[in-house]
Amino acid sequence: MIWTCGYPDGTHSGLAFQMPDWTHGLVTEADAAGIAADIRQSTGTEPHILTVRGCLIRLGRVRKATRREE
Repeated sequence: MIWTCGYPDGTHSGLAFQMPDWTHGLVTEADAAGIAADIRQSTGTEPHILTVRGCLIRLGRVRKATRREE
């Protein structure tokens, strides 16, 4: 199962990609928007959609591990 995550990129429609189901509830569209904004600020260019997706999956793994420890 998958879910769709989107974030604004300066266009009217924005960008969207599919995320694995295990990340649902661990990461949000706001996280994706924040990651994209951070990359834009540091590089000065629009990040590739797969770069944002990869960062979001890594964030999900960290949050999942943190929840297990609690």
